[in-house]
Formats: sequence, structure tokens, C-alpha cells
Amino acid sequence: MNSDLNTSKHWFSKGLEYAKLGFPDKAAKHFEKAAWLDSDNFEIQFNLGTAYLSMGMFEQALVNFDRVIKIKPKMPDAYGNRAVAYAALFEDELSENDRKRAIKYGAPPQGLEAVISHVKSIRKKEE
Repeated sequence: MNSDLNTSKHWFSKGLEYAKLGFPDKAAKHFEKAAWLDSDNFEIQFNLGTAYLSMGMFEQALVNFDRVIKIKPKMPDAYGNRAVAYAALFEDELSENDRKRAIKYGAPPQGLEAVISHVKSIRKKEE
């Protein structure tokens, strides 16, 4: 068990390196390996969801953000990122609910609103 956690930390660390370099696809592969070994780690799930969000894999990102919220129910960034994913999927009511929760738990309102507005503007161009 301890070996699995050490291996998970290794994969997570490598995933963070790729994420910082701007390679969400490579980061996701490493975060996935870490998640297999430590599925209840909210940091792994959050970073995996964020990598999927960056790649436009919104449904998968929602799965990971749901897991984060189940593990750590007051994490503002999980609600904020889930709000962005919902906005990208035209789920405006769910997005707004999560936006409010994110702010309630400490997310900066202006920054979150700017990201969601940007996603909606992209969405309209693609319609």
C-alpha cells in the first residue's frame, strides 16, 4: 500500500511538471496513473479534471470535479472549474449554481465571471 502511494506521488509529480509546461494531454496521462493508485486523493482528481478541461474534454472533467467535491465539498476551485465545464456544455443553470457555490467558498467573483463569460462568447461563435 505504501508503495502504491509513493508510486502515485511520482506520477502526480510528473503530471504537474507537464501541466506547468502546458502539455495537458501528457499531464492527464500521468494524473490518470496516479488516480489508479490513489483514487480518493482530491488533488489528483482536481488536476486530472483541470487537464481534461484544458483539452476541451468537458464531460470527463465533470466526472473528476464531481469526485473532488465528494471528497472535499467546500473546495471553491472545484466548483469554479465545474461551472466552466458546464458553461461549455450549454448547461447554464448548473454553471450558475456552481459559480455561486465557488464564490460562497472563496473563489474571486470577477475572475470566475470573466472565465465563464469568455467560454460563453466562444460557444456563441461556434453556434
